[in-house]
Amino acid sequence: MASLDERIKGLEDRVRRLEAQLFKKKVATRKSGPLVKGPQPELEDLKIPAKILSGLQTRIRNVSYWNLVLLLLYFAPNALTYSNIMEMSKQLTKPVSYDWLNTEFHRKKYSGLVRSESISGSQERAYSLNEPGRRKAQVFIATLALHDR
Repeated sequence: MASLDERIKGLEDRVRRLEAQLFKKKVATRKSGPLVKGPQPELEDLKIPAKILSGLQTRIRNVSYWNLVLLLLYFAPNALTYSNIMEMSKQLTKPVSYDWLNTEFHRKKYSGLVRSESISGSQERAYSLNEPGRRKAQVFIATLALHDR
């Protein structure tokens, strides 16, 4: 019976996630005007140095989602939402999925790297780096710069 209960709980969790995903999309399209201050940030807005960007693009297949997200947050002038992260990662030809951001991104072993802030009037959250995340991003950026030589 315990495995049946676990399966039911797993299915309920999946349904809840799907409902949340659908609800967020409706909220974002309906309320995007007042929530967003200006246009959606683009990859160019991050001002990633050309040397780092070229090193990233040549090894994009070997870059983990975590390192990619840390890099985007490191160069972001303001906190980024899930949709910002997903859009920018698409532009880098390594799209980070909502499912990954909603699960792996929040694992206990990564706690403390990223700070989450609520956005008033929305269920969305904005993410920025904490100091440990900033240091981890700097190490990754240094490896990109070294391998680009």
